[in-house]
Amino acid sequence: MGHQQRAKILMALADPTRLQIVELLAGCDEISSSTIAETLTISLSLACHHTKTLADAGLVEKRKEGQTTYNRLNRSLLVQSLEALTQQVKEYKSQKTEE
Repeated sequence: MGHQQRAKILMALADPTRLQIVELLAGCDEISSSTIAETLTISLSLACHHTKTLADAGLVEKRKEGQTTYNRLNRSLLVQSLEALTQQVKEYKSQKTEE
């Protein structure tokens, strides 16, 4: 995973509402945008805006059924990006202790 994609993911996660959406999606298989809005007490349009940003970063996969959009967390991408960052931190810490 390249720096550009990791930066896009971290920027998407930097917003408190989007982080809440990711945490909500982490606890279920998929959830509708309207349920996200109700759960977080935000407007449906704001929920859709945030899920689109997360989808653009690759963190959310969307599925449409009639008028309803369902959102699913791309767990593998989230784990992969966080593991890559964690590995870099570990390598940096290892280099510092060798000096």
